[in-house]
Amino acid sequence: MAWGGRKFDAIVIGGDHNGLAAAACLGRASLRVLLLEAGDRLGGAAVTAEILPEYEASTMAHLVEALPRRIERHLKLSKHGLRHAARDLPTVALDRDGGHLVLPRNRKDVAALAGTRPADAAAWRVFDARMKAHVALIAPLLFDDTASIQPALRRLVWRAEWRAAGTLADLLHLLPQSIGDLLDAEFEYPLLKGALALDAVLGSVDGPYAPGTMLRYLHRLALRGLGRGYSIPAGGLGAVTDALAAAVAAQRGEIRTGARVSRLLVEGGAIAGVETADGTAIIAPLVVSSLGRRATMLDLLGAAHIETAQVRRLPATAPAGSVAKVNLALDGLPDFRGLSSVLCGARLLIAPSLDDVDRAATLCAQRDIAAEPVMEITIPSIADPALAPAGHHVMSVLLPFMPHDIEGGWPARSEAVLQSVIRTIAQYAPDFADRVIAGDLLTPPDIEAKSGIPGGGLGPAERPCLHAGAARQATPVPGLWLCGPGSHPGDGATGLAGCSAAAAIVAERRAR
Repeated sequence: MAWGGRKFDAIVIGGDHNGLAAAACLGRASLRVLLLEAGDRLGGAAVTAEILPEYEASTMAHLVEALPRRIERHLKLSKHGLRHAARDLPTVALDRDGGHLVLPRNRKDVAALAGTRPADAAAWRVFDARMKAHVALIAPLLFDDTASIQPALRRLVWRAEWRAAGTLADLLHLLPQSIGDLLDAEFEYPLLKGALALDAVLGSVDGPYAPGTMLRYLHRLALRGLGRGYSIPAGGLGAVTDALAAAVAAQRGEIRTGARVSRLLVEGGAIAGVETADGTAIIAPLVVSSLGRRATMLDLLGAAHIETAQVRRLPATAPAGSVAKVNLALDGLPDFRGLSSVLCGARLLIAPSLDDVDRAATLCAQRDIAAEPVMEITIPSIADPALAPAGHHVMSVLLPFMPHDIEGGWPARSEAVLQSVIRTIAQYAPDFADRVIAGDLLTPPDIEAKSGIPGGGLGPAERPCLHAGAARQATPVPGLWLCGPGSHPGDGATGLAGCSAAAAIVAERRAR
């Protein structure tokens, strides 16, 4: 089991956050690990790059939403350089007239809502308690690394028995429902409903009235609760990648970029290693892939090693991404009408109403976009001034409901989309257009090309998975495991799928 004189117990394919996390966790379990990344850099969607010289931004994903505290501690990421410029960012739903809404996180926020919308404040208290009760049931499943779902479901029922009567029945009633129908039944304030709806479906192709979007919302709340709220890493998302790579190196793991795996080696029905594009065979009894399920099982393993029924269950293609990204260099802080300078550094949402979010989703399904896109905005240079020259700033904008295959093609539409983003933000900050020095738009196909994510999917709501048994980290081939898109416990820049796969592998080895 050697390559260049080095012996390896495991090979990890893919240097995104999940591949790096899996490699680091396996290293912590005393396995000698080799990580192979096809591209020339690590990180997948978690990278930092220049917009202009001296202006840097998180190129694709731009917030740490659900990096679990236990993973930060387990991998000693702070020791490896990870520092958060801002933690637990509030979320602000922007209003054109300056009557912005801070989404309630505490009693002070609820009291502020009660001052203008007493009925919605009262409804929020009930809604929030209900969601927290359900998240308390779901959250333990996210760290459950058992191979079978039955024990986890039994534990879920036991937890429910200790809570208020009817909690489990209410959860089962909610999961197949749409977030839109629930919000319409519970609240009146369009700004509140728009923000909550966008939270639920950000990164998904489904609109807020699609069945099952309540599952997405609860899954996202559960993931968020594992971390410390929304945070901005000092140095952008690339700093998370750097810290994970340092954690791999600290465990004597080896990382090779520009090393594309062309096929998996199988002997006696079990994994024996990999072969790279240059024909090099690397032998190891364990392979963990952070690529998609189909890419791993068909493109690398081959249908000859999979039963026909299992091939049929694989997705025909990778889901097409529906999020675009805009990065802007600004010559100063925009003057958002009615927004305090403190809240300019918050997570800002433009989603005026539930109807606006639903309209954006409908147009996306028709391969078109809204004239005034809904969006998620951060100005990370407020918390991390090193990202821009003194007095200047960078702005990062996620644009959901951007069709991968837009009518007329992205080359012909990109500039118009970029200008629509600037015009829309200028309705909230009248001086905004004059502040823009330079900017670029990454379309879903661009994100696919730059990140290596099949389809270019970007966002935590894309494919929620609540249990390893359902998401099948282990494969029918002994020694082959998955931690990529669609794996337990779901997508998003968390590293949780990689750590969960590593924990399941270690548990299985101990059982043997």
